[in-house]
Amino acid sequence: MNNANIRLNLSNYSQKCTSCRTLVRRDTLQELQQMFVSHDGRPLKSCKTCRDNRALKSGGRPITRTSYDLDGHYDTHDEFIEGVSSFLEQHDDHKFDLAAQSMRIRAVLSTNTFVETDVSMTDCAQTGDRALQTRAAMLLRNDIFDCTGYYFQSRRCTEKNDEIKFSFTCSRSTERETERDPLKIQRYTIAKEFFDCRGLLHIIISKDNGSAVIVYEHRGHTETPKFHVTDEVRSYIDTHKLLSPRQIYQNLIRMAYDSQFEETDLHTITRQQVYNVWLSFTRMQWERDPTNDFLSAQLLIGERDGYQLVDGLQEQGVSLAFVTPCFSDAVNYDRAKMSEIFVDSTFNTNKHGYELYCVLTEYDLVSLPLSYLLLDTRGIREEGKRGSRLTAWFTALRDAGLNPKVVHTDKDFAGA
Repeated sequence: MNNANIRLNLSNYSQKCTSCRTLVRRDTLQELQQMFVSHDGRPLKSCKTCRDNRALKSGGRPITRTSYDLDGHYDTHDEFIEGVSSFLEQHDDHKFDLAAQSMRIRAVLSTNTFVETDVSMTDCAQTGDRALQTRAAMLLRNDIFDCTGYYFQSRRCTEKNDEIKFSFTCSRSTERETERDPLKIQRYTIAKEFFDCRGLLHIIISKDNGSAVIVYEHRGHTETPKFHVTDEVRSYIDTHKLLSPRQIYQNLIRMAYDSQFEETDLHTITRQQVYNVWLSFTRMQWERDPTNDFLSAQLLIGERDGYQLVDGLQEQGVSLAFVTPCFSDAVNYDRAKMSEIFVDSTFNTNKHGYELYCVLTEYDLVSLPLSYLLLDTRGIREEGKRGSRLTAWFTALRDAGLNPKVVHTDKDFAGA
């Protein structure tokens, strides 16, 4: 399990497209970056080829108006964000035209969609917890802000026997302007410009099937200015950098009306802004190659005492396996006592979509992780593509001295 020469066969740059599920390779970093940015420089998860193909299907023109300009069904939160963002990149130039039709979008999130790690559509429907439902609606509202550049303010919430509906209006709508008394506004920023945009957003959570329907209707205009990250916010993120970016974001949204932030528009901060600041504080701890996530992971594993890469399972974009000190340190951990092991796996835990497998053992009444395997075979077309790599992983562990008498797993590997 030698981690030397791990740069072999990695002479080009690559990134996985979440739309076509293939690994996009380019000779230079600049060429690769151009494949995954919008026309205004925003990073995207789908490649330019997929976006061009979608535009080609619509003839390169705005989609003919039917009931909705975009009517999409999404199984994951990432698919929803990517679908709406990609569509608006093509069809919203952020220029106000009073004669233009309002753009209408409907997005349906399936029952199993997680808006946050602890907020699912199923929980919102089954528990009947109004606080949880409100939190989900506000998170989805903020997602729309991220995707569109328009901030929507809460208007009302109505509940029926089979659904709960949250309604919002665009913060730059003339309707909002007429509701405000200019003499009572204590202003800390430049006065806003308002538009007759007729911006409406409805988030409907079904109590019957647990799905969520997002209905967006809006006439485009200049984007709502996003929150300027202040020193106080940067300090808070730095102090809490051991938390996940999502948790920090949730905390900041809850603190938006605290006295220390009362002169700011903290409620308009986006997840991406929080993530970017958090990343600037933490990336030095784990990033070893800024141009290649796979190589960066290999280098990080290689420099840690007792962690070793597993030969034969170092395929960029497909597999990465390694063992922990609990397995490599034969002096402190007697492999003869590892007579019973457990194989577990999890999914949707990382941005590249790898499946994560782990082999654990019970050692002196303590569970110890022995080895991990990151695996993604979606872009491979061959018989037994997953099974052959799992077999190679187990074989490597056996050859290195792991010979259990009992193996526990809740997975059926027969059809892998």
